[in-house]
Amino acid sequence: MFSLTGSGLRRAALGAFLVLGVPMLAACDNEGPAERAGESIDNSVSNAAKQTGEAMENIGNAIQDKSQEVRRDMNDDKPN
Repeated sequence: MFSLTGSGLRRAALGAFLVLGVPMLAACDNEGPAERAGESIDNSVSNAAKQTGEAMENIGNAIQDKSQEVRRDMNDDKPN
């Protein structure tokens, strides 16, 4: 008679994992619609963050350029 104690229990658990777990892990390679939608959302958010960062950098550069222009104009208007 088979007893599920000690090493027998470990063997049964290992067997169950191999029979049930490995095919489930292999199924993870197949992308379903939810995973594709999630990746699409991730890509959209990443692109939006990149574009926002670039826009903020452009705004910062424009502000810096304008402030330098204003300083030059202020220095040009000073009497010598």
